[in-house]
Amino acid sequence: MTEEHELHSRIPGTIHLVDLDGTLDVRHEGEKDIVLFPQPTDDPEDPLNWSKKRKYMLAACLMVAVFSADILTTSLSAALLSIEEDTGIPLGDLNTGVGIQYLFFGWSNLLWQPFGLTYGRRPALLLGGLGCLLITIWSAYVKSSGEWYINRLLVGTFYGPIETLVEVCISDVFFAHERGGWIAWYCWTLFSIPFLTGIPAGFIVDLKGWKWIPYIWSIIAAACLIFMFFFLEETLYYRDPALEMDGLDVVSINEVHSHISSNNEKGPKVDVAVDEVVVDSSSGLSYSKKSFSEKLKFWGARDPTKPNKFWQSMWMPFYLLRYPAIAFGGLTVGAVLSWFNVVNATLSTILSSPPYNFSGNMIGVFFAAPFIGISVGSVLSGKIVDSWTTMRARKAKGYRESEERLWVAIVPLILHPFGCFLFGVGAAHGLNWVALGFGLAMICSTFPMGSAVAINYIIDSYKEVSGDSLVTMILIRNSMGFGFSYAVTPWLNAVGVQNLYIALGCLGFFFWGLSFAMIAVGKKFRSATAQHYWSFISKHNLRAH
Repeated sequence: MTEEHELHSRIPGTIHLVDLDGTLDVRHEGEKDIVLFPQPTDDPEDPLNWSKKRKYMLAACLMVAVFSADILTTSLSAALLSIEEDTGIPLGDLNTGVGIQYLFFGWSNLLWQPFGLTYGRRPALLLGGLGCLLITIWSAYVKSSGEWYINRLLVGTFYGPIETLVEVCISDVFFAHERGGWIAWYCWTLFSIPFLTGIPAGFIVDLKGWKWIPYIWSIIAAACLIFMFFFLEETLYYRDPALEMDGLDVVSINEVHSHISSNNEKGPKVDVAVDEVVVDSSSGLSYSKKSFSEKLKFWGARDPTKPNKFWQSMWMPFYLLRYPAIAFGGLTVGAVLSWFNVVNATLSTILSSPPYNFSGNMIGVFFAAPFIGISVGSVLSGKIVDSWTTMRARKAKGYRESEERLWVAIVPLILHPFGCFLFGVGAAHGLNWVALGFGLAMICSTFPMGSAVAINYIIDSYKEVSGDSLVTMILIRNSMGFGFSYAVTPWLNAVGVQNLYIALGCLGFFFWGLSFAMIAVGKKFRSATAQHYWSFISKHNLRAH
């Protein structure tokens, strides 16, 4: 078997995660039998080699970035009725503007993601945060539907890096066996903050007026941006493609094996804080630490000796639709965002109408229910799923299939329809608000599960193009989300809250059922596309960096 045939025969997404016999000549997690994917280099500035403290600081900065962007873009959801009363902008137009915002959350990444993958994650996240901050201040002064549409379009555009670059940073720094837990933290922040900030937003509306929401959140976001400037490190790193290989059963390829073996002999072990030392590799290369001032550099992350793939990353998300795992991930998170948008668009209307007649501050307090649901869903989709996939790999001779993450779908398959029926039917018949809270918590618990599982499934299946494939996912997701935002107000007026949420429950049951279809045929799809995929990777010199 030739080296080329052996390479092309590998199934993307099938990895040798557990070294059961202790015979693989590669780096492991400390003294454990977990194989590190990707394999780190000797360089102390390789993000995979950072100390735990340094990695945790990076993760904290990423969560701060998501928190800051979320409070700027979603906190007005609790005040849409007040905005309508004050400005005269119809509620339908306000919801359409929110839909435009979500549409550009995704489509702006046709520019942001190539920029972040080519020139650096740090400048993309900082520029996006600054733009989002400035446009949010302007939102307090809009007077017409046209202004509102433009404002939401620009807010959505500057929010873009939060949608795809955060996941890339996480995959830059954390290994395959621990990535799921951090993606779950990202999803928890992404979905919980809009509801959590709705609690004080309701009181702000009643006490000071809706315009104080963007004023106060902009001050908080400015503090977050200063924190990010000083502590958010660049994670762009060019690693030898050999170290990104998923199938360690083909490490017998001479060049790959010798490279990894040299790292194993001379390189630091994973738990060594290699960012505190200078390492001389067996290849004769020497590495040095970055100083604090060097870490603050806003520009220069790109290696000028490497090809500039900015334009390539603009068309690639459309090309990657040919891979079923990526299209499935987009549909899953698209459904999740659609439910999220429907809840956001209808909650204030339902609770402010008879028999509930909630004031603005009480609507804000009610947002505690989805916050609790999202927190529970994040726990179920994070470290628990990582442990599950590792356990399954031990039972499969050490090999892990990317579809193992999808088994968590059994939980939302039950919770989503039941929650929709309880909330929608309950609201239509004036059921006690506590029952509505339980129903809403069930619906919202599925948001992080869908997002975390889909994101990890895409990264696990096609790591070499994960940065671009996440854009594919987001384009599908946010286009679906825009459609639901645009349609939700006339849909609610036409059929009523009960039929709206019954339809939502049935749609959710269908989309969650797709996960079990992928469990059955996902590996067959990956196997069928393997030869084309590896030829594509080789042709365009792609790598997971």
